[in-house]
Amino acid sequence: MSESPRRTFAGPRRRGLLAAVAAISALLVVSGPVQAHDYWLEFAPLRPAPGDELALSLWVGEDFAPTEEKPMQRARMVALRHITRDDDVDLLPGAREGATPLQRVKLHAAGGHLLAVERDPSHITLRALKFNKYLKHEGLLAALAERRRAGERLRRASERYTRYLKAFVQVGDEADGVSTRVVGHRIELVPERDLATLAVGERLALAVRFEGKALPGVQVEAFGRGPDGRARGQVALSDAAGRVEFVVGAGGAWVVRTVHMQRCTGCADAQWESFWTAYSFAVR
Repeated sequence: MSESPRRTFAGPRRRGLLAAVAAISALLVVSGPVQAHDYWLEFAPLRPAPGDELALSLWVGEDFAPTEEKPMQRARMVALRHITRDDDVDLLPGAREGATPLQRVKLHAAGGHLLAVERDPSHITLRALKFNKYLKHEGLLAALAERRRAGERLRRASERYTRYLKAFVQVGDEADGVSTRVVGHRIELVPERDLATLAVGERLALAVRFEGKALPGVQVEAFGRGPDGRARGQVALSDAAGRVEFVVGAGGAWVVRTVHMQRCTGCADAQWESFWTAYSFAVR
């Protein structure tokens, strides 16, 4: 907002206005991954039958607590796929701009249905302390240590980030292994066992893969939403094989999510690049 040369406001009032503008500008600078930074897919019904229509929605929030439903933005979508045992269908050509929920999908067959979303890269610039706090919150300690080594700890940081989302939907009782399918996202969470048979009280193991290889040393979080609607979380660090494990404490909606960050080499528009992934499913 540019200043007007006219002295419309008295001194204190003008200073108050400028302070308010500065505060709003600060919020805009730090928006993105620091505020309500999680994106994930949800679906209803959680336990569909063959022939049901599934409502697939995209949510933004924190710790599996939704704050905003995002409409279909075709310009932001790189891919929207519906994967079954026999097919891999591109849903993007039929997507409707501005639609909420994001997509409605007819579930004709029993078995596993995997919905996979890739969004286009976005950019953000954060002030030094905000960026450092964000790195600590996400467990991105290697990036934080690199900033210290490079003498950048007190400098602003620019980042390019990309999101890869999956949701697994089981129709009927036939388990066919679709939930363990590697879809080729740059970063991906892959369950070791079929989620169709996962039950309360069991342990869930997943592998974190980045560019097709195991990704060790990243913070991974799992959240389950109980009957009271509250989400309860667990945190694990991937081991040398990129593996993490969680306890399934309740039935209902679940999401597992993580983020990986590295130097953005050869980038003219960012110093860092991050890759976010979330895998949603339901425990029966």
